[in-house]
Amino acid sequence: MSEYPETSASPDPFDRIKREVGPHPAPGGTAARPDKPAGEIIMPVPAEAPPPPTHPGNGEPSETWTYRDASGRALFLVARFDKPGGKEVLPLTLWREAGRLRWRWKAAPEPRPLYGLDELVRLPTVPVLVVEGEKTADAARKRFPDLATVTWPGGSRAVAKADWTPLAGREVIMWPDADKAGRDAAQAIVRAARMAGATTVAAVRLPTTLPPGWDLADDWLPGFTFAAALALIDDARRERVSSDLEWPPGYRMEPNGLFFGAPDGEGKGVQFLSAPFEVLAEARDLHGGGWGVVIRFRDRDGREKVEFVSRARLSSGGAEARGALADAGLVTAGGRGKLERFSDALARVKLSSRMTVTDATGWCGETFVMPHRSVGPPAGEAMLFTRDRCGFYYAQKGELDAWRSDIATRAIGNDLLTFALAAAFVGPLLGPLGMEGGGFHFRGSSSCGKTTVALAAGSTWGGGGPLGFAHSWRTTANALEGVAAAHSDCLLVLDELSLVAPEEAGAAAYQLASGQAKGRSQTNGSLRRRAEWRVFLLSTGEIGLASHIEASRKGDRSMTGQELRMLDIEADAGKGLGVWQDLHGLDSPATLSDVIKAATERHYGHAGPAFLETFVRDRGAAIASVRELVAAFLDAAREAGDTGQAERGARKFAFVAAAGELAAIWGIVPWPRGAAAAAALALFKRWAAGFGRAQSREDQEILRRMRHILEADRTAFEVLDDKTEDGDEGLPADDLLGPWRSRDGEARQLRIKGYIFAWRPSPQKPKEIIAGFHDAGWADTFKGLDTKQAARVLADHGFVIRGDGDRSKRAKKVRRQNRRLYWVRVALLEADLGE
Repeated sequence: MSEYPETSASPDPFDRIKREVGPHPAPGGTAARPDKPAGEIIMPVPAEAPPPPTHPGNGEPSETWTYRDASGRALFLVARFDKPGGKEVLPLTLWREAGRLRWRWKAAPEPRPLYGLDELVRLPTVPVLVVEGEKTADAARKRFPDLATVTWPGGSRAVAKADWTPLAGREVIMWPDADKAGRDAAQAIVRAARMAGATTVAAVRLPTTLPPGWDLADDWLPGFTFAAALALIDDARRERVSSDLEWPPGYRMEPNGLFFGAPDGEGKGVQFLSAPFEVLAEARDLHGGGWGVVIRFRDRDGREKVEFVSRARLSSGGAEARGALADAGLVTAGGRGKLERFSDALARVKLSSRMTVTDATGWCGETFVMPHRSVGPPAGEAMLFTRDRCGFYYAQKGELDAWRSDIATRAIGNDLLTFALAAAFVGPLLGPLGMEGGGFHFRGSSSCGKTTVALAAGSTWGGGGPLGFAHSWRTTANALEGVAAAHSDCLLVLDELSLVAPEEAGAAAYQLASGQAKGRSQTNGSLRRRAEWRVFLLSTGEIGLASHIEASRKGDRSMTGQELRMLDIEADAGKGLGVWQDLHGLDSPATLSDVIKAATERHYGHAGPAFLETFVRDRGAAIASVRELVAAFLDAAREAGDTGQAERGARKFAFVAAAGELAAIWGIVPWPRGAAAAAALALFKRWAAGFGRAQSREDQEILRRMRHILEADRTAFEVLDDKTEDGDEGLPADDLLGPWRSRDGEARQLRIKGYIFAWRPSPQKPKEIIAGFHDAGWADTFKGLDTKQAARVLADHGFVIRGDGDRSKRAKKVRRQNRRLYWVRVALLEADLGE
């Protein structure tokens, strides 16, 4: 039985999802151990958790600190109790026992998260200051706001029980307490941070004059002020160079810059080459090419910069590489000789640290790369996104809990918003599950709320742009390739389809879903490496993709493959409220849209990374859960007689359902389990009813096109009134042929498609109207389709009269013609085509 309330009393087709899929460890959490069946720890803390209790022996704590995950969600508490004989610090964690949530005065399982994970995300490029104790960490943050301050639970003896992996790729400075236990802890943390993959680690050397136990939460002392403390941190940072860094002979890095040469007897011979910088690692791409070095420095305004310098550019003179560094703010010496020496130093510097560089987002091995951060397993190699971040709106603002309450909570009862938010989590599942790209197009009139749900979906990953995280369809083909590469394995939101020319819309949809850029040659004629991506797309527009393509000047027809890559969903919930079904107490649909849009400007960029963190923590279990959720959805959605195209569409809806269910199971979204799957099923049934389930889209198009020709293009046929050779008279006065005859002022087309005549199958049967298409007319009618398939489909439905050998019927000989024709029963006009 789910701990979440059911949304309906009716039979639930997704009951198996609720009962069998889960529980899955939440971000920062651990499932119950087999030897402790009494309960499982719950991290992060859900909204329905009871309030923390008082301690049975100590009463109310004097201070309480909340440990949070990288997205800001509460994991557990640490409480301090002041006693006459000293202090006592106790952890408080949340557990589920017999279906009920209960707090325990018990430590979290090992490895335990750091205090300040959200600080590491908020300040992704600054040095990390490690201190001992939560009270000290809070004080240090106020004193050194330009550093990301963290600590660990349990004190000096629990260093080995903490999870130090979030320090991978960071510069770490340890500030110990002024006693032996503090110094021992500092040495242990230095070792742990290095093993976790920190780029450089150093410990502050405290003066011996400090009182025993002094830390950064204590008052400044005479002779030891803030300035003195800052100087100690700066000294530690100057000593943080990797031990195996090897500059070429003659070069050396000093606190005030990079120099070449040694002073001669007159004090000359030393050349200043650049302001100081730190070499973090040698780097290369996923294919083992594109080697270079990653350096870190501060510009004139004190902002820290991390730049990749390609050795290919350095070997060709280095002017382009030096120009990029100067543009980023690194001061270099003038003069050709000094500039060449600077390039030479970077081209030949050596160190063992390695990084992987990529100009696309998404999975690099088992690490997910975004422009502003990477999420991967603790032992994974550090990644660096090298593309210019300008124009890509991966960012974080506000809080995850506020995003849940202000945006995601309003999805409850609103299928389209639930579906859009669930679709936002599909991108990271594409690669691990072998899915093709593609997505959905929300079609609806202006001001119906379709853009609002798209903006809300984008807020799971970022925001801050003119359209939040979204981009406009109005872009060139080359620019669209760059946008897709920067959203690989993620969500891409494109607003207002009408802004792209109809002639380009179909190709753009294919391009985005296929995941490959246009092939281009290098100057020597060889093929350049194509840009590749996998994106899950949400698009908006007032008309659908097929209608937009058909509005082209050439009258193009949409292809079924295009429609199956970007499925069309009507942005109307059928309640007279646009996309909305439940206004959540607000007075109008417009007000609800405005409230959600405003919330997407305040809170964004937290839910997507939180989803990733849980996924990479137990990748195998997450993939297995997705497969089971997809299977459960398809079981509920499938109907007898569904075509392969309907099944293909159902799978796209199924992955949205699975992603939304995982997000609910992991506590990232507030809706109950089964809600995302139910919303996806309702929208799938609506889509399938419009697209067609019992016959392929091409078959439907063949039937519709033939009916259109017979109904709307009657001047393309010539009426035959002549007697035929077998004596069966035509019907010059018969009303059967009346609608096909020319009227006053109406001219026949010069290029007719065939003939209209009456035919009696047998003396016992009534006459019927036949449209006889000649070969050219048949080919013109089904331009862009397989003409043989058209004949087969119409014959299978009984509308084409078969001739010998299953070929088209041979027409009766008439004076004007003696040729083979396709005999089509005009009764097709009255038939139910299943639309």
